Order: sequence, then structure tokens, then C-alpha cells
Amino acid sequence: MVRRTKEEAEQTRHQILDAAESLFYRQGVGRTSLEEIARKAGVTRGAVYWHFRNKVDLFEAMQERGRLPQEDLIEQLARNEADDPLLTLREACGEALRLIAGDERRRRICSILMHRCEYVEEMGDAAIRQHRNKQHMVEQLGRIFENAARLGTLSRNWPPRLAALGLHGMMHGLLSDWLSDPAQGDLAEYGPPCVEAFFKGLVRGSPEETP
Repeated sequence: MVRRTKEEAEQTRHQILDAAESLFYRQGVGRTSLEEIARKAGVTRGAVYWHFRNKVDLFEAMQERGRLPQEDLIEQLARNEADDPLLTLREACGEALRLIAGDERRRRICSILMHRCEYVEEMGDAAIRQHRNKQHMVEQLGRIFENAARLGTLSRNWPPRLAALGLHGMMHGLLSDWLSDPAQGDLAEYGPPCVEAFFKGLVRGSPEETP
């Protein structure tokens, strides 16, 4: 009986997350109330509060459901767990774009995070966390590029932090532009070659490298 209750509670939690994701995507985070989410999920508002403290808590749980496996790989690379960090990071970035392009849930979540949430007023705490997450990602990327510099594989043209900011900006830009206008092409096809071209300029001994 206890196991069944836990399973039912988990099912209810997923129903609420599914409803929130659908409404956030369709009408935006700011215009969606917890009451609307409860109705769409077929539960009471009390059930929503049983699982989530508030809209920000629900929003962040939805975001976590879309977490990419490549994010864990980047954490590992930052701890110096690769013989060729540039190659491994390049492959991870290309695969991340392919994964998002082919996964409807992750596409919706990315679109909500980038284009359907006003990070003001009640979502102010989410804005702070988003900023911290970006800072953390740039720091992790910076450590990976520092590892590559120590191994002698990073171009002298690229200080590690500059390479981290450049890669983060390119990935964010590719994804944001495609989500705004998917008709421009298949991100899974043109995204990875963009990543490869960027990384060619990062490698020690590239034609563009300063002697």
C-alpha cells in the first residue's frame, strides 16, 4: 500500500509538471497561474502545493526534467577527466544540439526558458538562479579550456575564459535563434558543423593561430 501511494504521488507530480510545461509553452510563465495548472492536471490546487512550494519551485522542477546528459559530462571534464578535453567537449556540444532538436520535451523546455518567461516579479528568484547557472557553466567550461591549455592543445589565441564565453555564447545563440524560427533549417544538421568550425579555431596549430 505504501509503495502504491508513493507511485501515485509520483504520477500526480508528473501530471502537474506536464500541465505546467504545456501551459507555460502555450501562454507564457507569467500568464499562467497555479490554479490553471491544477485544472489542466486534473488535481486540486492543494495537490500542487503538496508537491511544489510555489511557481518558481515548479518552474525549476520542470527545468530539471529537461537536463541534458552532456551537462554531467562537462562537470566531469572540468575535473580533468579526459585525455583530449577539446575533442570530448566538441562532441558533447554537437550531441547536445542533436538531442534537443530531436526531443520535443527538451525543445519546449528550452523555448520556455529562453522565450516564454519574464524573469521579473514572482520569477525574480528564478532569474537569480538562471544567472548563477550560467556563471557556473562558464566557470566549468573555463576549467576545461585550462586543462586543454596545460595539455598544449588550446590555441594561444584563446585565453581559457574567453574560449568559455565564446562557446557558451555560440551554443546559446544557435539554440535561441532556431527555437525562434525552426523553419530556418534542421538544427541537428547545421548545429554540429557550426560547433566543429568553432573548435577548429581553438586547436593549437590552427591556421589562424598567432605564431
